[in-house]
Amino acid sequence: MRLIQLFLLIAFFACETPAPPESRGDKLAKSLCGCTIQLLALNKQAESASDSLAFRNIADEFEKARACAIKLGIKPADSPALELALKTHCPVLVENQGILPELLKQ
Repeated sequence: MRLIQLFLLIAFFACETPAPPESRGDKLAKSLCGCTIQLLALNKQAESASDSLAFRNIADEFEKARACAIKLGIKPADSPALELALKTHCPVLVENQGILPELLKQ
């Protein structure tokens, strides 16, 4: 009896379908979100700031985010899949519509 239960348990876990591999768009979206998280936070803080230091910090962080985006090797052909994946993985970046095109400029 225990042998049958063990066999059924093994069969149950063996039949489980593996998760599909992550697409290039998903990987790029997660990485790009990681590159821009600090920039997006500074951008939100600067909405209420009026000093030039906040804007200088944003400019510095933008350059870091842009360098990171360049390292990711995002190609123009990746844009549709990337934009779709960003809606799921990094909606805050999609909401800040002006940032993404500037980051992806070659």
